[in-house]
Amino acid sequence: MKFWESPFIKSLGWKEKPKGIAKVMSICMLITIGCTIFLPKTLSETIIFKTIIWGSIILFFGLLAYELLKRFFSN
Repeated sequence: MKFWESPFIKSLGWKEKPKGIAKVMSICMLITIGCTIFLPKTLSETIIFKTIIWGSIILFFGLLAYELLKRFFSN
């Protein structure tokens, strides 16, 4: 079974496989959720995991701002 067709991903609300920027944003969101909820606090406080988590958050919001500005200025 492919990752995007799994029941877990379907339960999160994704009805189809994301493409392009949406795929990167989805992966960033899953990394952030997975690292903050499922990792023990001792691991999530290390520099490596902090960098991964904050990098994913910054990338997610950067791409979100890009998409919103692109849609705003295209009209």
